[in-house]
Amino acid sequence: MVIFSFILALALLAGSIYALRLHHEHRRQALIAREQPLPPLNKQPPLNKQPPLNKQPPLNKQPSPNPLPDAPAAAPEPASAPTDWRQACQTLRDQGQYEDALAICQQAWPQWQSYDHAARVMRAAIRSTSHDPQSHQRWLLRLYTLAAQASFLHDKVDGLPDPTRQRQTHLFTPQQIASLEMPWAQIGYQDLRLLTKSDRKQLTQWLGEPETHQSARIFHDKQWLTSFS
Repeated sequence: MVIFSFILALALLAGSIYALRLHHEHRRQALIAREQPLPPLNKQPPLNKQPPLNKQPPLNKQPSPNPLPDAPAAAPEPASAPTDWRQACQTLRDQGQYEDALAICQQAWPQWQSYDHAARVMRAAIRSTSHDPQSHQRWLLRLYTLAAQASFLHDKVDGLPDPTRQRQTHLFTPQQIASLEMPWAQIGYQDLRLLTKSDRKQLTQWLGEPETHQSARIFHDKQWLTSFS
C-alpha cells in the first residue's frame, strides 16, 4: 500500500512537471508572436515612377545677368556679281576658246585694254598653232591688224585731233575700223605699240622687212580728219 502511494505521488509529480513545462512553452511562443511586427495594411506593389508633367522651374532661379541677344536672321545671299570681262577673257583663253575670248574683249572697245587683252588671246592662239603653218600665219596676220587698228585709235599725232574714248564710240564703229586697210609694207611695226619683240620677229620672218614705218593714224590721216568734219 505504501509502495502504491509512492508510485502515485511520483506520477503526479511527473504530470505536474510536464504540465508546467508545457505551459511555459506556450507562454514563450505567445511572447515571440507578439514581438513580430504586424504586416502593413493594404500593401500595394510599387507603381512605376512617372516623370512629373509641366515641370516648373524653381521659383528662386534668376535670369542670366547678361542674356545673349538673339542671333540675327541670316541675310539672303546677294546675287552673284557679273563676271569681270578680263577674268572671263582669261578663262576662255586658258581653255583654248580663242574666238569666244576675243568676243568678250569687245565689251571694253575701244579702250586700250580691250586691244591689249585681245593681243594676249591671239598670242596664245599663235603658240597653240605652231604645228599648223596655215593657222599660225592667219593668227599672226590678225595680231598685226589688231595692233594697227589700236595705233589708229590710240596714237597721238601732232596736227591731228585726239578725241576721248567716249567721243571715239560716236565717231567710229568696230565694223568701220575693221574695214580700214592696214598694209604691212607702208605701216610696218616700229610705231605699233601693241607688238612685242617676239611679235615683230615672227612677222618679219614671215613677211620680210616693210618699206617704211609709221603710225596707222598718220597712214589714214585723211580718214581721221574726215571723221571730225
